[in-house]
Formats: sequence, structure tokens, C-alpha cells
Amino acid sequence: MNTVRAKVTTKGQVTLPKPLRDTLDLHEGDHVEFALNSDQQISLVKLRKPGSSAGILKHLGKKKTVTVKEMDQAIAKEMAKKHGRT
Repeated sequence: MNTVRAKVTTKGQVTLPKPLRDTLDLHEGDHVEFALNSDQQISLVKLRKPGSSAGILKHLGKKKTVTVKEMDQAIAKEMAKKHGRT
């Protein structure tokens, strides 16, 4: 999907086209964040729900001590897996 178009309503609302919602896995109640850059382009990011990364380090609990590097690697691996970037 390269570009999609939508119409702004009189109330300033825009319905995100279905292909975009599908790509971002957006559903009713999800939160998004908009950012405007210096070229007047808007980016949209789906915000993670609180607790969405809960439990991703449980496999490290088998060790007595875990380094920060091991935690960072485990978090990166699990988040990539969760968001289809493996």
C-alpha cells in the first residue's frame, strides 16, 4: 500500500481507510499518536496498550542473575516477534 485517501468531515474527523487500519492492526478503542514534521507531513503511530509487553522476560526467570544486555536482547526479540519483524 503506497497511498490512500480520505475525506475530512465538517467536524474535522477522518476515517482511516481499511487497508491502513489493517496494516497497522488498528481496532476500535486503540490509541494512535500523530506527529507533524517540518515538511508538514503527518506520521501516525499505533500506541501499545499498557501491559502489552508484560511477561516477555519470563523465560529469563530461570537464571539466578540476568544482565541488562540480556534483558534488552530478550525485549527486542519478543517485541519483534510480536509485531511480525522477526
